[in-house]
Amino acid sequence: MSIRRSYALNQWKPNFDDFCRPDAHLRAFKTVVAAGFTGVELRGGTGRWDPLGRPSSIEATYGSLATFGKLLTDVGLTAVSSWAVDPGEPVDEELSHGRSVLERGQHAAIVEWARPFAAALAELGGSRLVVRALPAAWQVGAVDDAAIATAAECFDALGAMTAGHGVRVSLHADVLSAAADDEVLDRLLAATDPAVVGLTVDTGELTLAGLDPVAVVHRHAARLDHLQLKDTRYVDTAGERLRPHAEHAFLTAGGDREVERWFFEVGTRDGLVDAPAVLDAARGAGYDGWVVFESEQTPNPASSVMLNGWCAKHRLGL
Repeated sequence: MSIRRSYALNQWKPNFDDFCRPDAHLRAFKTVVAAGFTGVELRGGTGRWDPLGRPSSIEATYGSLATFGKLLTDVGLTAVSSWAVDPGEPVDEELSHGRSVLERGQHAAIVEWARPFAAALAELGGSRLVVRALPAAWQVGAVDDAAIATAAECFDALGAMTAGHGVRVSLHADVLSAAADDEVLDRLLAATDPAVVGLTVDTGELTLAGLDPVAVVHRHAARLDHLQLKDTRYVDTAGERLRPHAEHAFLTAGGDREVERWFFEVGTRDGLVDAPAVLDAARGAGYDGWVVFESEQTPNPASSVMLNGWCAKHRLGL
């Protein structure tokens, strides 16, 4: 196996009612293939406005997972590389307002919620269920050892379930997550079972949170099993990610600096992410999985795919 290129479809859905029609999906798939990517990463969602958000929604839209998989193959894609999900998000189909890995009584429901994702990934050629590592920092505050142990129990159970489908759970620390902290991330990984739980390094999210993604790759080389590349021109030096309702006040509204766009294509002007160094570190650790390119908040998704495709080929040697 060698490193393969995938593209995250999340950049096509800035609003809840965008990217809902199959013809829009098809245009995006063709654009991704034209730029040299062979896989796509889906993001978990719920309801009629997110037809790619969960396996049952894909079946309702395309008739079956097999039909959807044939469409991907016909376009030139080889797999849904990964599915990024957050147990804390509401699930209309299950009448759930969201569940927490920090609540032991909700672990069984989280495992059952994730089971269809693992099965669908296996059917669509994927291998990673990318799971938000911890809820937002402003919601949970300081994470003590008991909380880490509780979360780890949930992730180990999730990982044991997905392993039965040939899929690994990979923990993802986004900029708002309580896990976007070197010390918390270290403790969380140490508490989980390396046989079934790995680590996603998301370069843009970690950099914006003030972490060094190259150092994270070096420190957790043995756990790295998924890589997401995107750039940012900013670091949250004021700790705005820790403030109440940071999802809206910081990420969406731009925070105190009124930033219109936090994330960019890899190699963007004034970008802070050293993508070649991240890849060198990953390759040095023997990494041979998917590299997923992203560019959330882009005003032009097709243009971003092309820019990331050019960078992958001409600057990163992918």
